Amino acid sequence: MKRLLAACVGAVVLASGAWLGWATVTERAVTGWLDAREAEGWVVTRQDVEVAGFPTEFVTRFTDLTLADPVTGLAWTAPTFTLRQAVFDPGRIEAVWPDTYTIASPYERLTITAGELSSTLDLRPGANLALEASETRMRDLTVDSTLGWQSHLAEGRVEMRLQPGETARYAIGFRATDFTPPEAIADLIDPAGLLPEAIPVVLSEAFVTFDRPWDLSAIEIARPQPTRIDLSETRAEWGDLMLRLSGGLDVDAEGRPTGDIAIRAQNWPAMLDMAERAGLLGPGLRSSVETGLGFLAGLSGRREDLDVTLRLEAGFMFLGPLPIGEGPRLRLR
Repeated sequence: MKRLLAACVGAVVLASGAWLGWATVTERAVTGWLDAREAEGWVVTRQDVEVAGFPTEFVTRFTDLTLADPVTGLAWTAPTFTLRQAVFDPGRIEAVWPDTYTIASPYERLTITAGELSSTLDLRPGANLALEASETRMRDLTVDSTLGWQSHLAEGRVEMRLQPGETARYAIGFRATDFTPPEAIADLIDPAGLLPEAIPVVLSEAFVTFDRPWDLSAIEIARPQPTRIDLSETRAEWGDLMLRLSGGLDVDAEGRPTGDIAIRAQNWPAMLDMAERAGLLGPGLRSSVETGLGFLAGLSGRREDLDVTLRLEAGFMFLGPLPIGEGPRLRLR
């Protein structure tokens, strides 16, 4: 009995020492990383960094943390931020965001408030913390801008998963329910208030190939950039309007996409009204676009529904045979 007791006590002592040693390593690694960013010219402030959670996990808590990247001009400030790692699975990290934090750019500052905002990350410790999978959950999230707008999301989820056998191709999914757009945008595109205040469903599923993996260098150096996007489906429903997109795009080094996107739009004439009110479609162009799209809609059998291909090529966009302007640049800041 005494031997068994001694063995148990010895095991506890060894486990405690191992936990304390790893906690010390974790704290030094975190503070060392922050010091390295500050040495590179970042603005880094924190009141405290502590590691707790004995004996089953490592809980790293930051207090009054600010990170500002001089290259992009982006700054993130949070009163608290917590990282959780199980002792027996250190590659799986849960990030718990504070109820309120801010993201600032040279153009505006956003204040994000959430009833729940947390992320789970599966990382490869031996590969510069390369991302294998992640899930971010949002509930009752509100964004307030210093430019005077506000938006709200009742519930949302973002998932990202590295594909088997690939180094930088990820399945990315997004789903949101009851998304309320900024009031200025809602008033602009729906001044009569005929549509519901919130968009009930927004979802997107895609496979995106980047020029390099998402790992620690995405924060330290620059964000990976997309080179190929295979859009399985993007769908938004708002009142009696429904928009659905799918297709594939190649993206060059300048962020210019080339490829075809299939578009299905229900009640598309109302969408043209909204685009015109929002200033996205000039009055002089409305008539010709409506005539052309009406012809294409007639081919599909229902004039209220539109099935057409958006083609992006050489920096320009074409809706069916109609040129509609310059294409977007797909670059992550």
